[in-house]
Amino acid sequence: MTAETIDYYKVGYVDGYMAEQIETLTLGTNRPDDVEKQRLLKVPEISKDDYSLGFLDGQNEYQDDYSMNAAFGFDL
Repeated sequence: MTAETIDYYKVGYVDGYMAEQIETLTLGTNRPDDVEKQRLLKVPEISKDDYSLGFLDGQNEYQDDYSMNAAFGFDL
């Protein structure tokens, strides 16, 4: 049997990217902090820092993508 391990940084990254996208599309009515708080309840204590760092990196990546698309006139 193989033990399956979860990379909480990657999970946080995807959640952060998605939460930031939802906030943008809903004009700020759905806050990414709420998503992070809810998800952190399910993350083991030892992995909370990895998840939070991934979440912030995902948010930053979406903001960078959004800014680049806006700068070059692509459909948002």
